[in-house]
Amino acid sequence: MKAVGIYLIGLVLLAGCGGKDEGASLASAARFDGKERGKAFLAYEHNVSVDTSEAQVRPLVEKVAAACKADTENGCLLLDSAIDSGSYVHARISLRAKPAGIKKLVALVAAGGDVSSEGTKVEDLGRPVLDSKKRLDMLKQYQAQLQELEKRSSANVDALIKVSKELASVQVELEQATAANALLLQRIDTDLLSVNISAEGKQSFWRPVKRALGNFTENLSQGVANAITAMAYILPWLIAFVLLYPLGRRGWRRLRGLPRKG
Repeated sequence: MKAVGIYLIGLVLLAGCGGKDEGASLASAARFDGKERGKAFLAYEHNVSVDTSEAQVRPLVEKVAAACKADTENGCLLLDSAIDSGSYVHARISLRAKPAGIKKLVALVAAGGDVSSEGTKVEDLGRPVLDSKKRLDMLKQYQAQLQELEKRSSANVDALIKVSKELASVQVELEQATAANALLLQRIDTDLLSVNISAEGKQSFWRPVKRALGNFTENLSQGVANAITAMAYILPWLIAFVLLYPLGRRGWRRLRGLPRKG
């Protein structure tokens, strides 16, 4: 039984040096083998900005969202969508899909207005992918060793408890690494598209005028408030000037030796 305890300590030390500092996804193990041989692990992020009329902002957002929802073939996922009708109507929408799906969505957005800007950002995830595979292999190997030790230490209650606790800890690490690695692979297999739709350049002639008239009362009250605040700051200095100016003037005359009047 003493040998079993020593072996357990050795395994725990191994976990501290490798297993606990390493974590990876069980779901990705089979996919790494096909991607390691000369293929790049690149994550693409696309940005498209379009200008359109105010009346077309909401329909265009709804059209893009509907197209994404219907594109199950490319696994399109709507991440974020918002419309703001403040100073001018504008909207944003973020999606994730396979490259073929992103290409269709970009064409759909471009057809709904004038493209003002377009860009793509690429991030190389080769190192994180390879590190993830290494961490996964170490965790799986450590887990297998613990499972074997669990069988051997069934007659030793203390050793069995320690092994069971370590197995539970490893299982938690594997589950966490599975989720993290799934996100990593999602970034590689699908592209991110961020769309900005604006009507600022195509808003009607009277909209700024209506906005100014609508804010007239608020701006007037704010102006009056600012004037009162300014007066509150100026008034003490004005009083001090009125009281001190005659004294200062007399003192100045005395210094210059001029005769006093009256």
